[in-house]
Amino acid sequence: MITRIEIDGFKSFLNFVLDVPPFLALVGPNASGKSNLFDALGFVADEITGSGGLLSAGRGLPAEQFHRVARGAPVPGFAVSVEALVAPEPGAVLPIRFDVGAEMVLRIPRSSGAVVSHVAHHLPEELLEFIVEDPEPGVTPRRTVQSWHRYALSPQAMRCRCSPAERGPLAADGRNLAAVLGRMAGSAALADLVADLAGVVPDVVALAPRLDREECAFDLVVDGQGSVPSALLSDGTLRVLGLLTALHDPDHPGTLLVEEIENGVHPRRLGELLRRIRHRIAEPGGDRPFRQVILTSHSPVVVAEGYRTDPDALIFLDTAVRVDPDGDRVSRVTVAKPIQPDGEPGTFVSPRQVRRYLEAAA
Repeated sequence: MITRIEIDGFKSFLNFVLDVPPFLALVGPNASGKSNLFDALGFVADEITGSGGLLSAGRGLPAEQFHRVARGAPVPGFAVSVEALVAPEPGAVLPIRFDVGAEMVLRIPRSSGAVVSHVAHHLPEELLEFIVEDPEPGVTPRRTVQSWHRYALSPQAMRCRCSPAERGPLAADGRNLAAVLGRMAGSAALADLVADLAGVVPDVVALAPRLDREECAFDLVVDGQGSVPSALLSDGTLRVLGLLTALHDPDHPGTLLVEEIENGVHPRRLGELLRRIRHRIAEPGGDRPFRQVILTSHSPVVVAEGYRTDPDALIFLDTAVRVDPDGDRVSRVTVAKPIQPDGEPGTFVSPRQVRRYLEAAA
């Protein structure tokens, strides 16, 4: 479970620090840094697993991962640190810290300005620091970051059939949904999944995973309609089903990173979806497989639900122009604004501002 994120020099972040609870909703306007935050976590995961965070970046070329400035010297590199809790064995919870980064070496070519000539994308093993001694060197770090699952679910992908040999967690786009449901068939986890799905999508009676010509498929049983093949389900129903499937999967607990959770969900049902997600949150070391959810949203429903149930789990991301004390560097950076009753202007979001946001969006 991720507990703290520190980012300096990566994309829109400079000296950025965020404490992360088991459930966190990141709300903010477009281009405020929500996706960049998930990109930073992806960079850490790629570095730890050995694939190389810059070379495998999903958005942008290697040089474009570095913070961009409007005026002044470019940043020489960036660092991303993630603190997390891991459970190496039942009943044991240990803190762990990942410190990774990259440097940019500049040269002046004959043509024009400075360009990237070299990127240090792989750090020596000794730079991977642990708060405690790792009980399984080389195993626990990789397993920890592999439990961070980022989802941008594609209904088209989730309608597809797939091989029953797929035993991994739900894919980022959900393309192996039928195989995951097949693996869960007959379990208490599938029954719990159906109960939560019925709370969000009315009239759902059951899920029916099946094998058809040696391929995994599934039907959704709806009251008054009978079995509906996955190919005929609506985009919104599939997105809700995919998210809840990842949340209930008993074999692959972890942290779910969900972008724009409101996509395809009716506003009247979104609050119920959030309540059911929160009910499934479990910290490491307990009786249930641990579940953490970090989501991004533009929806006032998410703001209202978070403000009503747990203001500490609601963070507003925004951007601000930052001028270094010496005045040599000017750039736009991401800032996190928690809800607080008072404080220095511009450093927090007050309950009154939240109410105004909700009233304006109504």
